[in-house]
Amino acid sequence: MAGKQDQKVVAAALAGDDSALMARLGEGYYYGRGRDRNLKFALQLWQKASELGNADALYYYGVCHYYGDGLPRDKGMAVHLWEQAAAKGSAAARESLAALDGAGEDGDG
Repeated sequence: MAGKQDQKVVAAALAGDDSALMARLGEGYYYGRGRDRNLKFALQLWQKASELGNADALYYYGVCHYYGDGLPRDKGMAVHLWEQAAAKGSAAARESLAALDGAGEDGDG
């Protein structure tokens, strides 16, 4: 369960415009690096950072959409987010898109 300190950290990050900080915090909460794992916080941070155009957040938010991790599974949205991330230089997003292309997936499943 998230403590009040974690809630304050997330609220402060979301109130700002530092998308790189939001993306890093999202990773920390997603993987439990340096803090308790909290998928809800990770998704909130990645969503906001994605809206601000952060490539890492776009990639990770797409991963969650692709696998239905904390969100309804939506491969089309995942592809859309990965395309945006790739356009901003995300090698991980380019690799994910290439893997889908190689597997013959189009994001509609």
